[in-house]
Amino acid sequence: MLFTRKKITTIVDELTTFFFSVGSNDMVVKIKQKPDGFHIFFASNFDIKMQRTVEHLEENLTRGRAPEIEESYWGLNGSGDFQDENELILIGAMIDSAQVEICEGYATLNLFRAF
Repeated sequence: MLFTRKKITTIVDELTTFFFSVGSNDMVVKIKQKPDGFHIFFASNFDIKMQRTVEHLEENLTRGRAPEIEESYWGLNGSGDFQDENELILIGAMIDSAQVEICEGYATLNLFRAF
C-alpha cells in the first residue's frame, strides 16, 4: 500500500508541475481512497495561450493503464520542472481511467487508480 500511495503523490505532483508550467495560479486537489481504489479530483486554471498544450493533456491521460510501463518507470518521474509530455504519458500509464474537461482557461480532471 505504501508504493500505491507514493504513486498517487507522484501523479498529483506531476499534474501540479504541469499546470504551473502552463501558467496556473489556482489549483484544487482532492484525493479520496475508496474500497476499489483512489479517486483524484484535480482542477486548475491556466494561461489561455497554453490551451493547445492543455488539450493535449487529455490524450496523454486517457491512454489507459499499462502496468509493465508503470512498474519500470514510475520512480524516474518527477525530475523537477516539467520537461515534456513523456511525464504525462507515464501518468496516463498509471491510472485506470480519466475524465478530462477543458474550457477556456480552466481544466477539470477526474482520475481513478484501482488497487
